[in-house]
Amino acid sequence: MICRNLYTYKIIKYNLWKVIFVYLNWDWTLDIGIDSIDNQHKELFSRLDQLLISIEDGKGKDEVIKTLDFLEEYVVKHFNDEEEIQNKVNYPLSNIQHAQHEQFKNDLEEFRNIFETQGTSISLALNIQQKLVYWLKNHIINLDKDLGDFLIENGYNK
Repeated sequence: MICRNLYTYKIIKYNLWKVIFVYLNWDWTLDIGIDSIDNQHKELFSRLDQLLISIEDGKGKDEVIKTLDFLEEYVVKHFNDEEEIQNKVNYPLSNIQHAQHEQFKNDLEEFRNIFETQGTSISLALNIQQKLVYWLKNHIINLDKDLGDFLIENGYNK
């Protein structure tokens, strides 16, 4: 009976991970038309994917922390780059962008704290999936695409 339950658990765990990773694929619908920003978005997706894989594979705490460190630094760089461009062109939604960027950074910090106190789990990965990946896709589709349109209309494409 124990072996059967363990086998069932492994199948369920595999299926949960399969569901999680379906949503992390970058596709052309997320492009905003500004190469520098699109490339950074792709890197963010890649790093979020790497974080979830590290958690799934049960990598050691050091490996997950290393991935979190990089992701946190990269998020700050990306958001600063985006906000600098917005300020240069007087983008009218820059305040909304900044507020959402701050929320993402706070959420990422919260996940770090959860990881440091509770370790890795499917629950943590699902929460990251639901909150961070959903946030990033939603932010790109709803705000960054508008930013891309605004920049293109104003002749900016660096």
